[in-house]
Amino acid sequence: MANQKQRSEKDSLGTIKVPSDSYYGAFTTRALANFQISNMRAPKMFKKTLGLIKRAAAETNLEVKQLDQKLAKAIIQAAQEFEEGKFDTEFRLDVLQAGAGTPFNMNTNEIIANRANVLLKGQKGKNSPVHPNNHVNLGQSSNDVIPSTTKIAALLLLQTLLEETKKLEKAFDKKATQFKTIKKVGRTHLQDAVPMTLGHEFDAYSKAITRSRKSIEKAAEDMHVIGLGGTAIGTGILAHPNFKKKVVEKLSKLTGLKLKNPENLTETTNNYAPFADFSNTLTLLASNLFRIAMDLKLLSSGPDAGINELDLPEVQPGSSIMPGKINPSIPESVEMAFYHISGNNETIKLAAMHGQLELNSNCPIIMYNLLQTEEILTNTLNTFRTKCIDGIEANKKQIKRLYDGSNCEATTLVPKYGYDKVAEMIKKGKLKN
Repeated sequence: MANQKQRSEKDSLGTIKVPSDSYYGAFTTRALANFQISNMRAPKMFKKTLGLIKRAAAETNLEVKQLDQKLAKAIIQAAQEFEEGKFDTEFRLDVLQAGAGTPFNMNTNEIIANRANVLLKGQKGKNSPVHPNNHVNLGQSSNDVIPSTTKIAALLLLQTLLEETKKLEKAFDKKATQFKTIKKVGRTHLQDAVPMTLGHEFDAYSKAITRSRKSIEKAAEDMHVIGLGGTAIGTGILAHPNFKKKVVEKLSKLTGLKLKNPENLTETTNNYAPFADFSNTLTLLASNLFRIAMDLKLLSSGPDAGINELDLPEVQPGSSIMPGKINPSIPESVEMAFYHISGNNETIKLAAMHGQLELNSNCPIIMYNLLQTEEILTNTLNTFRTKCIDGIEANKKQIKRLYDGSNCEATTLVPKYGYDKVAEMIKKGKLKN
């Protein structure tokens, strides 16, 4: 704002005006001016995890005697406040920013440094006694901080996602038991095929979700490999030799995750395949939800001119013009969630492919799409279960009517009469269940 009080800060590019009451500094001010591309902002879990990493780094640097106790204590307190969301209004940079997420990292460093200085009775913008680069960023680089933050944030979000996945598996299991004796027409190519039970159909849905969950859990193993301590390109330049091991140990305790150091820090810095692999498994789960949702749309179609074997919960009126019409609203939302997640996955795949030499600089867009996918997928799992699957009922009369009017048991007669004879009988209309 024009009348807002400002302070002057100097960096390597010169002097710049910064809002006097802000905890961020010159770097963030330039980034705010440079990157006005989208309305996409970092999600809360990413911000929280950045605070965790800065706290763990300060604790580690204190332990390895790279920071004195007075400065370290102030940085740790400021990082905890950052982690708690006290400075969220000052962390609002566009996701489509300078590569590797340097603005995100420096935004965090500046806020924590200025807050630490205030705690030490210093002034904002003076970078003394705590400096954002020399102290808050000690032993780190944006190149190891941002991907490490993304991995940990993704793993923290994954816990709820997996819980929702297991709940959906149980919901399908419950329906499989409820429907286990209901004989129905099995279909291939959308044509009548052979007999099955509705319970068998729902048990297959449960097993498909279980398979997807296990794939996600497997891919998540590589997400536990954290490259902190590699600094710029994985060589560990400017980091204490013991920093990488100790900071990962501290983060493991803080998060409850079994994090570990990589075999090669340079490979972790330039190879983002783990992000692509993890995203792909999430997308495969979404694709299974999509496939099941499409089945439910078909099986509930009608009610008078469709299959109408299933009654889905009525969650809202289906039309602004046709009275009494009810649509498969929840399966439709699952369908659209899949399309969006697929788009996110394509972005992540492309971004992960296009690193050059010792660095992939695309982590901000990978972070945004990956964490958004987890959030959308978690909410989709919950909505699909609570507003659709739990309330599905079988239309037993319709299922029996369709079954009795079909030739789906004809295949069972092949051993007795042979394939050709049975086919001829069907053509002549001599077979009905």
